[in-house]
Amino acid sequence: MKYVMTVLAIIVAVATVSGQAPASNPLIGAWKVDGAQPGLYLFTKGHYSFSRVQGMPLPEYPSNDKATDADKVAVFNTLYLNSGTYTVTGNTLATKAMMAKSKFAIGGAGNQYEFAITGNALVLTQKPSGAVLKLTRLE
Repeated sequence: MKYVMTVLAIIVAVATVSGQAPASNPLIGAWKVDGAQPGLYLFTKGHYSFSRVQGMPLPEYPSNDKATDADKVAVFNTLYLNSGTYTVTGNTLATKAMMAKSKFAIGGAGNQYEFAITGNALVLTQKPSGAVLKLTRLE
């Protein structure tokens, strides 16, 4: 009887441990870029999508077909668009673009960031430049 109880205890322990979910990725979700210019960073289980306005505000014009060439250049120079796959090791985020505004960014070495999450705040520090981006969790 003691043997049977020991075996049952081991089976229950193994079933309990194997049924536990792995540690969740704290980046998964939607993040709003903090600051004057809009931006949205999305993380799924293995993919990311980054879009933001950087620098000057977007130019104002009534419609795309009425935009001047200078308006279009200003938009191109202001938008940051990048999507692809990512990995997390410790507090390091490594991205590899599958789609980007500029071809040189696609399939290259990618980018690395140190990240820190405190409550609903995410701070990304790009390596090696040290550029810092602050975001707030939306979901």
